[in-house]
Amino acid sequence: MFKEILELGEWLEFEGKLVPAGYYTYSDSSPIKWVVHILGISPLECYIEEAEINRPRPKSGRTKRTDLAHPIADEAGYVFGIDRKKDGIDTDAGKKHTAFMSLLEKISQNEDVNDVELKKAILVIKEILTEGILRSDNRFDEIMNKDWVSFVLESGTLSGKHLFEHPDIKAFWVKELQANSIKSKTRDYEVEGDCSICGKPRQLLKRMPGVKLYKPIPLHSYNKDAFVSFIDGTEVSKRAHIGQCFICGDTIARTLNYLTGNKLHYKIITQDRKDGKLNTDSARNQFALFWLKDEQPMEVGETTIDPAELLKNLSLVISRTDSTEKDAPPPDLMHLENMLNTPWTGRDASINIANNAFYLLLLSPNKGRIAVRDWIYISLDKLQQNLKTFLDAQRIIDPDGKEKRCFGIPDILKAIEASNISKPPNKAVEIANPNISRQLLRTAYLGEPPPSALLEAAVMCMRNMKIFEKPDIQHVVMATLKMFLTHRKERMTEMETLDTNRNTPGYLCGMLLSILEEAQLRASRWKINTTLVDRFYGSASSAPVSVFGTLIRRATTDHFPKIRKQQLGYMDLEALMESVQSTIDQTGGYPKTLSLEGQAEFSLGFYHQRAKFSEGRPTKK
Repeated sequence: MFKEILELGEWLEFEGKLVPAGYYTYSDSSPIKWVVHILGISPLECYIEEAEINRPRPKSGRTKRTDLAHPIADEAGYVFGIDRKKDGIDTDAGKKHTAFMSLLEKISQNEDVNDVELKKAILVIKEILTEGILRSDNRFDEIMNKDWVSFVLESGTLSGKHLFEHPDIKAFWVKELQANSIKSKTRDYEVEGDCSICGKPRQLLKRMPGVKLYKPIPLHSYNKDAFVSFIDGTEVSKRAHIGQCFICGDTIARTLNYLTGNKLHYKIITQDRKDGKLNTDSARNQFALFWLKDEQPMEVGETTIDPAELLKNLSLVISRTDSTEKDAPPPDLMHLENMLNTPWTGRDASINIANNAFYLLLLSPNKGRIAVRDWIYISLDKLQQNLKTFLDAQRIIDPDGKEKRCFGIPDILKAIEASNISKPPNKAVEIANPNISRQLLRTAYLGEPPPSALLEAAVMCMRNMKIFEKPDIQHVVMATLKMFLTHRKERMTEMETLDTNRNTPGYLCGMLLSILEEAQLRASRWKINTTLVDRFYGSASSAPVSVFGTLIRRATTDHFPKIRKQQLGYMDLEALMESVQSTIDQTGGYPKTLSLEGQAEFSLGFYHQRAKFSEGRPTKK
């Protein structure tokens, strides 16, 4: 996994898409707010300009430490020693400023900093800060402790450039970070060994750089003895690390941060919300990062497949509706279906597609670290087949009998959570079991069987009578049940609509309940609020023999005479009921109980027959 991420990072660096080593893209809420312009060195002239600049800046990974400063660009508490905060006073501002000045001195004395003008500029910055020259500037009193400050030289070869972006500063910062990352408070010596990724003998990290999901945290979960690949001393959970060098660890962190900041490569699968509040430390939050092994255009016959468009379509199955939009439509899978139905044939095309691969990394935050939930990699030719199977297995007619549809994983996770049935769509949450979402990803991309827990959740959802008031949710649940029963089966596409040749007891009993409901509806001319389904669906779907005798007698004596008298299709409906009853008798009669799969068959038979009735029913004016 790390090897593939490292290869992606090297390619992104070659393309100029990755931030420099040791640098980080800060959020929009933390821009460079103040720029110190140095107009001349002799005589010394400078002024402060208010700005709003967002660009990658040095990142030390400091948390509560005050002795870790950033080179030439940092918060005003470090640069000027300003202690003003929105919520009080920073008592550590003096220590921070001392750390910043010490780092400037270290840069000026460093042998790897060769640019003469850069060294002169650093000496000037030290003079400006030491003499407090900028304190007379009218804007100085507006600067707050957490505001970012940068320096720009306005003369010579460095004119107009932010000094922290100078190549010599970048090289110095990499070595500085490397030195800081291999030591700790309890260990002031370096540890050398073979890096577990590149295999080269190098100095090893004590912890990996942060990866930003909700907030920057390290990518590892090696906090127990059983998971440790390197031990230095006692207290394993505090002193163990995963045997990676700084170059590999930093490149992996920057690559993952690039992916999380790019919508083409990043999707939120599930979020842990309670009462509208997001729990950012919960392991139930799941994030998918994905990419292609080779992002070069592929020729398929006379068609050129754009890698960005291909990746966008491949991720539609994990795309979710924006929870902030109340009436936002679900992601349209039509583009994905059209792409999957296009034959990827031809000798050259087959070779290119088979050699290319799709990678997906599933991550979860977990109290101060990131846990890897799953790692998926598969060639594009196999991926096409698996995704097509995933969609074909769940495609089913809607409750009105008009349109066939299939659904993405986030829609399935929301629909099968029984607690969502009484909630509006924008308040729906994902299912509580995160393993179901992980296994669904493997079903979609790797072709593995759907998780067994999915069947139980969907069946339990159908026992809640409120689902019959939510046709959209019911449609997704029925697609889920169909997928579980038909995934990778020969008759996968035959259950998209009513299958009159399916002679399983559960399916036939479900059809029969729908026929009896239709008889009740016709007898009352559809002027009825509560049908027999509201009272008997649960028992009929789990123990058919206990209720169908009573329901059939009631239909024969109460409902069918009214249908015949009112000429509402008596002959056809009676013939249909008798045909289904006869087939049930041939299969051994009404079952005493139905297993979970039998109950899923029951739900599908009921749903299909009901949709068939809805399809033939005239539309109300």
